[in-house]
Amino acid sequence: NNNANKTLAFRSDMDALKIEEKNYIHFASKNKGYMHACGHDGHMAMLLGLAEYLNSHFKEYDRNFLLIFQPSEEENCGARSILATNFIENYNVQALFGFHVWPNLEKGKIFTRANELMAKSAEVNIEIIGKSVHVANASEGIDSLFVASKYLLEIYENESKLDKSIFRLLKCGRLESGTARNIISGSTKMYITLRAYQNEVYNGLKDMLYNVASKYEHEYGVKFVFNINEGYEAVINDDALVNSVINHASRKGYKINLLEKPVLQAEDFGCYTKHVKSVFFFLGLGKTEALHTEHFNFDSAVLENGLDFYKILLDLEI
Repeated sequence: NNNANKTLAFRSDMDALKIEEKNYIHFASKNKGYMHACGHDGHMAMLLGLAEYLNSHFKEYDRNFLLIFQPSEEENCGARSILATNFIENYNVQALFGFHVWPNLEKGKIFTRANELMAKSAEVNIEIIGKSVHVANASEGIDSLFVASKYLLEIYENESKLDKSIFRLLKCGRLESGTARNIISGSTKMYITLRAYQNEVYNGLKDMLYNVASKYEHEYGVKFVFNINEGYEAVINDDALVNSVINHASRKGYKINLLEKPVLQAEDFGCYTKHVKSVFFFLGLGKTEALHTEHFNFDSAVLENGLDFYKILLDLEI
């Protein structure tokens, strides 16, 4: 709209996952080894539907609309590349909205919450380097697997002492060690996932990992090598904007369901929420297979609900 100087933005991710699809449906993936196991095809469909609607209706509104189709949500935080275009300043974006389809929430319903919605994440890769010897000469070696076992138990115990009301996740899902049953392991690798909503909790857990490692280096003579892949920022919905959306939707006879608790999944939409007022929504799918699984699928009829909700937001006061 050439007469408007404010913009509402809507974002959809686009990328698929390296998973072989096991759904036997007419729109199953044609690319072997890849599928839309996280619903990004549904996200695109809703935003394309909005584009089709706006193509013939945009003059009815006193603002501009920016539709963002973003690559690389699953890896490499594609949101950062979009932010690097300075779209917020260039288009005077006042608010940004996005959707994620979500299993096991009431089918076709819209969900969100103020403040924390999704977690800040990191992949913590640790190599513990000891000294490999034959088990017959164990006293001459440094058993990295033994140290890793003690380390894992201690960091789990420390995490468990945090107040139960503090949402966080610290789990080791993979551990690699050893070359043979009769050789003391000289190297053990640990692959840990760290998630939290609040930066102080996140940083506190990360500091704890380093502090326990330092203690064990002095105690056992091992060396800890950390490689931390800082993942996505927490998705923090703007409190005032959430309230504005709820009231606006209510006036149009539309109910938004509020989640009692945030979720521990991560999403690179959090990168946007640090720079522009934003709200991220979940669209309930009802009972489905889990996200990121080979059988994930859902009733595409729910996407009409998401599209209708996008249309409701078009004349939100900004």
